[in-house]
Amino acid sequence: MKKKLPILCALITVLNVQVIAQVGPVIRTNLTDMLVGRYSLGAEVMLPLKFSLGVDVDYISRNVFVGSNHPWYPGGDTDKRGIILEPQVRWYPGEIAGQGIYAAISGFFGYARYSRVDEGSWGVAPPEWMAFGSSFHLGHQLSIRRYVLDAFLGVTWTQDNGNGMGIFYEDRALLPQPTGLRLSGGLRFGFNAGGGHQSPID
Repeated sequence: MKKKLPILCALITVLNVQVIAQVGPVIRTNLTDMLVGRYSLGAEVMLPLKFSLGVDVDYISRNVFVGSNHPWYPGGDTDKRGIILEPQVRWYPGEIAGQGIYAAISGFFGYARYSRVDEGSWGVAPPEWMAFGSSFHLGHQLSIRRYVLDAFLGVTWTQDNGNGMGIFYEDRALLPQPTGLRLSGGLRFGFNAGGGHQSPID
């Protein structure tokens, strides 16, 4: 019995350290996406060697004015609705997987359709938006009890499929349709569904 007690204590200690040394899975949303009519839901799962695999699914729902290059087929105010899929791989160089500074590489795949607000006819095939690209971000993920704050900044490259828009184009003076290389960043908020890590802030 005396020999079994130290072994049991050692097993409990190892299991406790293993749980504390990892955060996740994390369920999250991108707060800054709401500013541009996107609503995000994502998840992050920890992998060995302090890597993680995540995916964010964004629902697009916003009012966009669509212009036209053809005088016979005018554009107008539309509802743009669609979806964006962003798979992501992260690496955390710190002691705790899923917390602290990280580097991330993400993919970007988007599709949306436009519906006229006035319910009039387009006269031709309705425009569709399709885009793909990738991102590189540096960020910092902080766990406070079971809540997670994730701030990130980096660059995103996207390429729009102009053929889907046909003779139409998005006309947004303050927020032009993104294409090429640009700065990108934001703030995510979520919670640790695993509940394994307790932050020093606790």
